[in-house]
Amino acid sequence: MFKKIQTLKKLLILLLILSGKSVVAQFSPPNTLEINVTYSPESKYTQKDGDLEDTKKTQKRIDLGYSFLISDKVDPVTKRLSRWTGFIDGSYTQMSNKVSEKDVMPEKLLSSQLGVSYFRSMGNNWGMLNILSAGVNSDLKKVDVHDLFVNGGVLFIKTYSPRFSIGFGGFVVNALNAPMLFPAFAVHFQTDGKLKFNVDIPTEVSAAYDVTKKMELKLAFKFRNMIYDTENKNDPQKRYLNYMELPLGLENKWKSKHFDFVLGGGYMFLRNYSFNEGGLKHMYDDVAFNKLGGNFYVNAGIRYRLKTPTK
Repeated sequence: MFKKIQTLKKLLILLLILSGKSVVAQFSPPNTLEINVTYSPESKYTQKDGDLEDTKKTQKRIDLGYSFLISDKVDPVTKRLSRWTGFIDGSYTQMSNKVSEKDVMPEKLLSSQLGVSYFRSMGNNWGMLNILSAGVNSDLKKVDVHDLFVNGGVLFIKTYSPRFSIGFGGFVVNALNAPMLFPAFAVHFQTDGKLKFNVDIPTEVSAAYDVTKKMELKLAFKFRNMIYDTENKNDPQKRYLNYMELPLGLENKWKSKHFDFVLGGGYMFLRNYSFNEGGLKHMYDDVAFNKLGGNFYVNAGIRYRLKTPTK
């Protein structure tokens, strides 16, 4: 029963992150391009799916993201905002040391997402956010229709102030190659001043300090969850790989007019991998959790704010 609850929690976290990333995009500067590289050295790999011992793996990942404004209008009569935003996300992960055929960990993992969101303000500081996205999540051994992931849903957001908003709604996802309806929840909270606290549930909780006007030091706890379609030779029916990551890191950011440079590092507390069969009937199946042991990581990134086209 405990493992069934854990499986449901993983799917809910995935959904929250999908919705949360799009909600956070509403508060981020438009026309922003981000590139980030993360490296974690050799860590002990414990595999419950099959007999595999004394294995270590190195993890390298590059993340790319771009959000852009499509349309931004205010009704002259009702003064209500209508905004279309596009977003593109991509991530490529490479794992080392595949020791044998018993090793179910893919050497390469690709995730991508192309989506659009529509936000419309309503009365009493309420707004409605509609999100639709599609992407390919694959180990790149065989890309077919099972690697296509489509997500869509709606969130109702209450804005109490420019620094605090809360949203709830529902999403349809095909994370296990079957349509599933889940509730969604998101929170945005940020303080002002030299010491800033930022809460973007479910993507990030952080505290940042402005050392100077052009340098920021941030302690961040970030959440990451992704499902991939893979070729699992040990058990071909269990082709959906669920990956969960919980890191805590310290980042130093140097800011300029158009560029932000980030250099940081921290500790990976959790990196879990599990395999599921497709279909709704397998959503609550007991699964084995394969793990990469806790270890430190380093990351470097750059953010470029493109000039917003004038109307």
